[in-house]
Amino acid sequence: MKNLVAALVTVGVTALGTMGSALAQAQTNCSVWLVESSRFMNVPFGAFMPDRAYVPDSTNPMNNIPTVDLPVNVGVIKCGEELILYDSGWKQQDYLQMTGSDHWAALPEQLKMLGFQADQVTKIVVGHGHWDHAGQLSDFPNAVLYIQREELNGIEWALNYPNDKISAVNTDPGGCMRTPACGYTPLTLDEIYGKVLAGQAVIVDGEMEVLPGIRIHPAFRAHTAGSQLLEVPTSIGKLVFGSDAYSSWEAIRDWMVANVQQTDSVQQFLAYEKCYNITGGYENCVAAHEPLSYTDKYPLTKNAWEGPNGSRMAEIALAPGERSRKP
Repeated sequence: MKNLVAALVTVGVTALGTMGSALAQAQTNCSVWLVESSRFMNVPFGAFMPDRAYVPDSTNPMNNIPTVDLPVNVGVIKCGEELILYDSGWKQQDYLQMTGSDHWAALPEQLKMLGFQADQVTKIVVGHGHWDHAGQLSDFPNAVLYIQREELNGIEWALNYPNDKISAVNTDPGGCMRTPACGYTPLTLDEIYGKVLAGQAVIVDGEMEVLPGIRIHPAFRAHTAGSQLLEVPTSIGKLVFGSDAYSSWEAIRDWMVANVQQTDSVQQFLAYEKCYNITGGYENCVAAHEPLSYTDKYPLTKNAWEGPNGSRMAEIALAPGERSRKP
């Protein structure tokens, strides 16, 4: 793997020149839906939001420790004829048992419920390359992957660092759940580098306009080395997708860290600030793992319904002339 990223980046950069024609399609507003790729069940709440960690009874410290179920959210964004995904969930079934995940659904099947086909997806922007956010890439044959150069550099660093306590790969239960670099499973790396080697990747250096008004913003070390946000204009105002830099919407609202295993908390707060500056508040920040997703308590996602295998979906905003996809 050593020096592989540098070679692959060179391949991916060549794809950048082919993207210019898409910029001619100026869009005012986009339609947006959110779908739940899967749900992590019974996660200790203090592990997710340590600022709100529960202090158990000292006489029985393991009794009644609160848990929370965390969705894995994927953004579906339609701008004119362009269909964009922000993150792509995961499909590696072996990891379902490892993580105690439930309600997994194939993303192409979820898109069908919205009236879209997998081959219509033109772009996939991953907030970062972890296994629960950068899977299923190969299921979208016409999609170009957008990933930060710093993310690929971070993967290479983690895979080559000469200390087995600092590892990028978690292939056994709990193997590296909280080490400084875990989360890049072999099958997920196959998905990422498969796109790069096929010339279907744009390696992003910091900020980039994907389409007029659709802008990538770097959020380096807000969760991983190359985390990135996505700004999207809609009929309800600008949205900012944040993947695990925005693990919790409540955390953005209340200025608390969330999902901090690889997070520089200052950089995470700066990513929160970016959403406030772009959208004018916290209401339109789109979180990857907010427990309140698909309920009235997370108003952005309240227009929700049940999808395949008990997964959930929400219609967030419709562009002028766009029909509702809610059943």
